[in-house]
Amino acid sequence: MRAIIIVIAILALTRFGFNEYLDRTAKTDVIVTAYREHAIAACQLKGEGATSPDAWTNPASLQLTIGKRDLDVYVWQTNHRLWKARYRNAYLYLTLEKASENVYCEYDISNDIASVHKAGNPTVKTDSGQPPTSG
Repeated sequence: MRAIIIVIAILALTRFGFNEYLDRTAKTDVIVTAYREHAIAACQLKGEGATSPDAWTNPASLQLTIGKRDLDVYVWQTNHRLWKARYRNAYLYLTLEKASENVYCEYDISNDIASVHKAGNPTVKTDSGQPPTSG
């Protein structure tokens, strides 16, 4: 009887895990599809000095992340001005096809800000003309 309960529990956890995986994958695909063109346009505009604008039309990779890991803000510092950027805002990272250029673009979906980086250093960081949102 104990073995049957363990097998049923394992099957239930497997089903839950698979459904959670499908849900997160679908949500990621929807967000990337919705903001892909906005991110490419912002990266083309801001990456003029780093590379040609046409290079961004077909990025090698497009990755969605929540929060910027490189900010020094702890989870309990909820009143810190960068807390939302560290833990809450969604970012799209676009990487160029040419690996020799070492250029990538970081697009903040919440604030509509693009930041182009070359070899680990930010080259340009501006917004696309709209004021940042605080909500």
